[in-house]
Amino acid sequence: MRDLSISQEYYLCAVNEKGSISSFAAEKLVCLVASALLDMKLADCIEIENKRVQVIGDLPEELSFLDSLYDFIHVGKPVKVEKILEEYTYSMTDKRLKRLMADLGRSMEEDGITKEVVSGLFGGKSSYVPNQEAVELVIDKVRAEMLEEGTVTEEVAALIVLLDISKSMKYYFSKYEQKKIKEKLERLLHDPSGKMVKGMVDYIQTMMTMSAILLTVYN
Repeated sequence: MRDLSISQEYYLCAVNEKGSISSFAAEKLVCLVASALLDMKLADCIEIENKRVQVIGDLPEELSFLDSLYDFIHVGKPVKVEKILEEYTYSMTDKRLKRLMADLGRSMEEDGITKEVVSGLFGGKSSYVPNQEAVELVIDKVRAEMLEEGTVTEEVAALIVLLDISKSMKYYFSKYEQKKIKEKLERLLHDPSGKMVKGMVDYIQTMMTMSAILLTVYN
């Protein structure tokens, strides 16, 4: 299987058997947006400072499936993370979130990693269901880096943080494995080489805190 981005791998692990994420699974939705922003940050497209996101470079071709989110924040000035969350997870129409999910799912269809499923009364609704073998390959990669000796890449560290915060680890790892993974992640956070990982954790946790605040406002 070809190399995938953080947001593509997170998508494979986060969606259900119908290729969707429940609107009640706020943590998963927030982490989906966070994964896309992390991809752009690691590609030096954006910078995230003081709870604001600003475009600092062009979106590379390999991340073209994130162009809708990139265009939304490419406004010539920093955009509040709160604004992004409002538009993508608490909007009445959720059209931006649907576009992001569709683009992510479609980006892997040609390689057989996802498959389009058409539903709705007149067949007007499409979703992209992951190939379970592809999901297993992603999890095997995480398991190899997090449960065996050796270095952990930024991408795998980011994915495991997203799976942890979105409460998705339980679907793929035993309680014993979860414990070992969290122990290794904790060691990474306290290691000088884990500065980037700590930044990812702080950034995602900040988004979750903002999401909780917005939830009380919109309810």
